[in-house]
Amino acid sequence: MVRKLKGKVLAKKGLKGALVRHHLAEVENKKRQETLNGTAEQQKLKQNSIKQGKSKNKHKQQAHQKQKGLIPFNPEEKVLLIGEGDFSFAVSIIKQNHIKPQNLIATSLDSLEQLKAKYSDVDGNLEFLSSEGVRVVHEVDGTNLMASFKLDTKKGRANSIFKHSRLHHIMFNFPHTGRGMKDVDRNIKDHQELMLKYFQSCKQLFQFINDESNSSFGGYNFDSVTGRIVLTLFEGEPYNSWGVKVLAKSENYKVEKSGRFDWGCFPEYHHKRTSSGVRDTTKPAAERDARIYVFEPFVKLGKAVKEDSDSD
Repeated sequence: MVRKLKGKVLAKKGLKGALVRHHLAEVENKKRQETLNGTAEQQKLKQNSIKQGKSKNKHKQQAHQKQKGLIPFNPEEKVLLIGEGDFSFAVSIIKQNHIKPQNLIATSLDSLEQLKAKYSDVDGNLEFLSSEGVRVVHEVDGTNLMASFKLDTKKGRANSIFKHSRLHHIMFNFPHTGRGMKDVDRNIKDHQELMLKYFQSCKQLFQFINDESNSSFGGYNFDSVTGRIVLTLFEGEPYNSWGVKVLAKSENYKVEKSGRFDWGCFPEYHHKRTSSGVRDTTKPAAERDARIYVFEPFVKLGKAVKEDSDSD
């Protein structure tokens, strides 16, 4: 009887143990499921985070792609603009705070009378520049700057517009002879001559203005002495065939950097035809790809430098 009772007791214990084990198994399964659910949720959150990260990176990349183009100078540097038409570029870089008014000299090849005959809006632009204190000079030939500014190497620059200035940049936007030659080869050669004379003229002016012997300023760095030549050209032909890098190299200049000319950086600027000035170019400016090139001398402090960096 004891055995039976003992057996019953053992049976009860076995059943109870099984129930306990079953309960524990359910609890364990529940915990495991909760863990799995938690892991799944974490994975989901992680995936969402990755997606958001990718989305942010994509937006950053898009924002980077939409970043403004190259501004070749900073507000503190002295800049000489060559070949201004209606002076809308000069107006734009002042209004957009790309340069301080006192650091800008804006020039035109035409006389004031010729400008007024060509551009209906030039009076307003000139009035704005005058009110801001920008120095404006007419009848300045970018291929003969020394003569245009009546600079004499013997007399120095004491009575010139550069009397108390060093010059960091000379900039020529979309140079063109205005002759409109139909002969492509002659047209290219004509503009190559224009570009070569521009480089030579800039080099001569920099040497005169920034030469330490002609300056009342001491201790400025070598870069400010040499100065940079800036050129803006449309992309494609015939401009590529002008070979401006080769022409610059012949005068011991190389591309320090180049970048996209972003029309959005200069909203007040209206590119006009060189010859008449009456209307914009055939294709809207905003639809035309253009590039800014900044040239510097090959040699710095007596040491040779790489020929072309040409990077954005």
